[in-house]
Amino acid sequence: MVARNIAAMAERARKCGVRLRPHAKTHKVVEIGRMQVAAGAGGLSVAKAGEAEVFAAAGFDDLFVAYPVVGADKGRRLLALADRVRIAVGVDSSDGARTLDAVFRASGHRLDVLLKVDVGFHRVGVPPERAVEAAQSIANLSGLRLRGVFTHAGHAYLAESPEGVTRVGLSEGSRLVETAQRIRDAGLEIEDVSVGSTPTARHAMSVKGVTECRPGNYVSTTPRRSASASARSRTAR
Repeated sequence: MVARNIAAMAERARKCGVRLRPHAKTHKVVEIGRMQVAAGAGGLSVAKAGEAEVFAAAGFDDLFVAYPVVGADKGRRLLALADRVRIAVGVDSSDGARTLDAVFRASGHRLDVLLKVDVGFHRVGVPPERAVEAAQSIANLSGLRLRGVFTHAGHAYLAESPEGVTRVGLSEGSRLVETAQRIRDAGLEIEDVSVGSTPTARHAMSVKGVTECRPGNYVSTTPRRSASASARSRTAR
């Protein structure tokens, strides 16, 4: 089942013309990560600096810490990885971003970051209407490079029907694409428009302008999983 699911999601991403960056926090298994990359994934997503260190040590060279990272201590750990792998992290506030900027600026390096946008889950991330302001404040930090925007529509796990999941997924993709365009219109370059979550993946990645998708739970999810089962796992990716 794992190999079948990996192949199916990779094919879906290829058909949509979207880069697949699976979230490894749901399996935390190096061998499964290698299967995902072999099937066409452009890199992996992880949840924290420690996971990035483990996968980097195993030879993975393109990693995204898909959760806002805060603190000089974590910044120093990321800096130690920066010479070995292509690394990016999430940010969702100028205050948090400054803690990373100080470390990378002092070393003469720059860290790629993606701004997390809240499209309805209301856990972390900036509201779309505040994204331009947040992006501008981050772009002014010389130790960071704003590479893109990302989101996670975790509220899809609460949907009570397939139609509900579809609505959340399409909204996830369209709201993030619109937010990215507003940031571009303000004069900033946005390369990555990255969506996430297994239930919404097929719908969100079909939205024109989305460049990347980060599902994780799909590796072990059965194709006919019910909406109620998804709701019970709503905190998973």
